[in-house]
Amino acid sequence: MPDMIDIDTARVFLNFMVDYYALIRRHIVESNQFRFNSHGFSTLYTLRNYRDRAITMTEFAGELGITKQQLTKLVNDLEAQNFVKRSHNSENRRQVYISITDEGVIHLEHMLGEILHEIIKSLEGFNDDEKLKIQEYTGALSEMLRRDEEHCRRREEQSAE
Repeated sequence: MPDMIDIDTARVFLNFMVDYYALIRRHIVESNQFRFNSHGFSTLYTLRNYRDRAITMTEFAGELGITKQQLTKLVNDLEAQNFVKRSHNSENRRQVYISITDEGVIHLEHMLGEILHEIIKSLEGFNDDEKLKIQEYTGALSEMLRRDEEHCRRREEQSAE
């Protein structure tokens, strides 16, 4: 059974997530072809982390939490725009890798620039102390979430053994 601190922490975090999502929906300009909360944006954003190593379509679908069929349709659309490319394993042609193209990176950076612009505009309503708190707390939260992701990956690897 969870401790009270776990329950309280989960409740505060859930409230933060819902409030943050509402803030993003209010402030982020949806003029991009792929909305901030779309699978297209998530695909490009996540693929940016795989510029130095290959990832299979199957692995990537699992990482995004979508089916292989959904990813195939999404990749078809992104590939038609030259934002991603597929390549086949030379030893096993059934194994397909996905990667972001230079054009995809440029498009993603443009979208991120628009998002940053909107966030900066929304920060105008805060004083410097509040801005420093936002910076400190979100930085710490991001670090904790990265550690949790690593912990989950290790746990998955152990259960697969």
